[in-house]
Amino acid sequence: MKNISLILNIVLLAAVAFLYVKVYSGDSDEVKVTGPAAASKIVFVNSDSLMDNYTLFKQIQDNMEKKRDSLDKIFTTRGESLQREIQAYQENGGSMSPQERAQKEEMLTRKQQSYVADRDAVMEKLGNEEKTMTDSLHNDLVAYLKKFNKDKHYDFIMGYTRGAGILLANDSLDITKVVIKGINSN
Repeated sequence: MKNISLILNIVLLAAVAFLYVKVYSGDSDEVKVTGPAAASKIVFVNSDSLMDNYTLFKQIQDNMEKKRDSLDKIFTTRGESLQREIQAYQENGGSMSPQERAQKEEMLTRKQQSYVADRDAVMEKLGNEEKTMTDSLHNDLVAYLKKFNKDKHYDFIMGYTRGAGILLANDSLDITKVVIKGINSN
């Protein structure tokens, strides 16, 4: 029994020592920039890969897609209903008096205008919401990169997107994986 207690105390002491070294050594779980990128003053992040792997971006994108789909269903249903009313009027309009036809046409015109105005307003609101989310994501990314760059002292952290301004980049200067890991754990 004494041996088990002694072994348990040694294991616990080793665990405490390991945790002390891990916490106070300044090492973090962040992937370190190594190789030419560590010594360079200019590095880049692959924007496409970043967005494909940025958890918050994917969540926001999924939420916006669900909203878009939901609104699309609502307006499709409403538009089909309006179309059925117009079709019923066209089929039965011949049996109506001129005054009834005028009233029905005016009512259908108002409904159609209301439908278009509502759809446009909702789409504008959704567009503004997407813009706000995009701005927020950009601000979060820039804030993270400023924090990330405090001890790295890069002169430039560029965004690389295929077909954009940077036509060719040395892969050894790519810090995308480090940024993805850091921003997702942020």
